[in-house]
Amino acid sequence: MRITSCRGGALVVAALLGVPLLAACTPPVGPQPCGWMEEKSETSGRTAILVDVTNSTRSAGSGRGAPDYQEALRDVIAAAVEARDTVSVAPFSGSAADLSASAVVRSADWKHDDDNPDNQGDRRTEAERCLGAAVGAAQASSPTAVGTDVLRPAASAADWLRQGKGAKHLVVATDGLVTSGCASLVKSDFSGGAEIEAITAACADESVQELRPAVFDGIEVTLVGIGHPAAGQAVPKPAQTQWLKQLWERFCAFQGGTCDVRTSSVGSARDRVGPSPVPEFADPQIGYGSTTVIFDLPEAALFETGKARLLPAALPLLTQLAVTLRTGAVVTAKVRGFADPRGDDRSNKILSEGRAKAVADFLRTEGVPNVEAEGMGETTRCTDGRVVPATATSDQETECARRVEILATRA
Repeated sequence: MRITSCRGGALVVAALLGVPLLAACTPPVGPQPCGWMEEKSETSGRTAILVDVTNSTRSAGSGRGAPDYQEALRDVIAAAVEARDTVSVAPFSGSAADLSASAVVRSADWKHDDDNPDNQGDRRTEAERCLGAAVGAAQASSPTAVGTDVLRPAASAADWLRQGKGAKHLVVATDGLVTSGCASLVKSDFSGGAEIEAITAACADESVQELRPAVFDGIEVTLVGIGHPAAGQAVPKPAQTQWLKQLWERFCAFQGGTCDVRTSSVGSARDRVGPSPVPEFADPQIGYGSTTVIFDLPEAALFETGKARLLPAALPLLTQLAVTLRTGAVVTAKVRGFADPRGDDRSNKILSEGRAKAVADFLRTEGVPNVEAEGMGETTRCTDGRVVPATATSDQETECARRVEILATRA
């Protein structure tokens, strides 16, 4: 007689006097991995994770993979599990707002119906693994429509979050490169605050209303991967990525949210070359605008009223800008100073020249090449298109006219 052990099951008598008594192992009986996460959570917090699956986030066969959203969202998932949130994970593409059919909703309540500390620890680990796998599965799914529109899926996810009574977190894994809807960047110049305000106004227009003031009220919003499409795709330059960051911060603030816009690289899994672009759902091409990028710096952040000496608090801001210019293939940078219409023309001209020169001198000390300074004198026009009223006398009324602009010309 020969007796064989069956892993996780019963002993099997393989043969007795040449006659089989049991032909196969009995499969183990027990809870399925992640099965407990289908039960309703006892907590009230919610986290919604949206994963961009449009073609710009899909590898174009360069030997490296698509953005590694699964790894990039590890801290977000860990936080949701720590809070024992109910978590929704959904891919998005095109302008579809209804995510219910594609969303995976799971409870991360690792304490539910189990007081055993060891079991709870195992559940926490299992929840992080299962939610990470859900993000990976979402990213591997194919787009279902042409173009990229982040605003509508985000608003849909916000609707789901508002159904909960506890803390609310919206996480969007995307390169932020919108190609459809009111925020399309296909013809964008990727420069200056004026363009950001113009796009915001277009999306908030009553005939469109893709931006609404209270959509993100009470919701913590995190955008991961902004400015980082898949390997093999056209990539925005560092200065353009910073402009994208400002754009999404503006969108988030307009809708009432607390927003963390991350432009750090999300990496690429080298053992996961795909998913590949889907030809029938090709995005329109983004040309990344003109060769000139405009950075707007408010006077209040740099100088005291009527002064041309940089404030100590302005130095970190200008240092960050200098790094952006140095790493953005900038050939020349022109610093232009503006004064508000109060005071006489001659004094305003001198003040605007002094402020432009102070900023230019600092950028030079930080290694920015070919920096010029020019005083533009007084102006009544703001970067967002507003005009300072002729009757304006207070600092608040005229603040938008007092500013410094840097026109950076790229290679």
